[in-house]
Amino acid sequence: MQAHKYLLAILTIFFAGQITAQVADPKATTSTKDKAIQKTESTSTQAKDGVDKAETTVKDLLGDKKEAGASTTDAPALFITSKTSFSLDAKDDSSMIDFIEWKPKNGEYRRFTQPIRISEEGLTEIYYRSVDKAGNAETPKILVVNVDNTAPRVSLVPQEQLFVLDGVPFASKNNTYTIVAEDRQTGVEKVQFSINQEAAKTYADPIKLEVGGSNVIKYSATDKSGNSSPESSMIITVDDVKPTIEIVPSYPLVEINGKNFQRKGNVFYVNATDKESGVKKILVKIDEEEFKPYVEAIAIETQGDHVIKAMAVDNVGNQSDVVEVKLSVDLTPPTSTIQKSTEEPKVEAAPATQPTTPAK
Repeated sequence: MQAHKYLLAILTIFFAGQITAQVADPKATTSTKDKAIQKTESTSTQAKDGVDKAETTVKDLLGDKKEAGASTTDAPALFITSKTSFSLDAKDDSSMIDFIEWKPKNGEYRRFTQPIRISEEGLTEIYYRSVDKAGNAETPKILVVNVDNTAPRVSLVPQEQLFVLDGVPFASKNNTYTIVAEDRQTGVEKVQFSINQEAAKTYADPIKLEVGGSNVIKYSATDKSGNSSPESSMIITVDDVKPTIEIVPSYPLVEINGKNFQRKGNVFYVNATDKESGVKKILVKIDEEEFKPYVEAIAIETQGDHVIKAMAVDNVGNQSDVVEVKLSVDLTPPTSTIQKSTEEPKVEAAPATQPTTPAK
């Protein structure tokens, strides 16, 4: 404020001197005096404007701006946690540093005596400045920080829904897995994962499990402030074994001249097994029909040659090989005839009788 007073005094003396010189001229005519008075009024107005401008300049010099002319840059916020600490240092080549002080955006300045930590989450500003032993105060500087103490949320999402059998998740070999990470405060910096005993690596593309059987996927995420989520894991059993299937007739087929004929009343059963995720459905077709679900024993009662085909699908989508049975159906009964024989029947001689022994 001392500099403010000096500057105002100098400006006042300067403009007053000009006004006095113009009014005090005794040789001036009345017209000249009137002009002088008008000029004096105009000059007084200019003087007032100059003083006001000077006051504004002084306020600018003294830092009557945001936080006394605090300076900052357009650099992005520094992402930190409440565990992050800051230290302040300063130098002065003349009267040496007296103290350093700092304050949060809406707080009061305090002397720097120990590491600075910000507990409140969110975007905030740290103001800091140094003062030398001659009383010169540095223009405050600003550090913009974003405090984030919350770890990201992370999850593993399969492309195809897993099938759970007795608490065990099963998947096909073709399934893929996406890691979804979310951090609402500062954003996700990186996501890592590992499969079984492999070393952790950065996640970039959907994960695919190549090995059949039990697999363990471990995954985690880290945000831009350095918060890491707890490592999560999921055990997934990859079922890469296709089901087996067979068509069984109730009576064995009879081969005649290279064709397999079925007996009258015969039916066909379709059996499928899967030792991993289990059988989901069995499909059958007869001749040129489309595949349809198998629900009961198949009976064919149409004359001619036929083909029964069957396949099975397990609970993760593996399909069995297609098996088939070819058979012929004969619904035409045989015909028989009777006719008189032309040959005389042969008469067989009676057996000779043996004499009987009289009873005693």
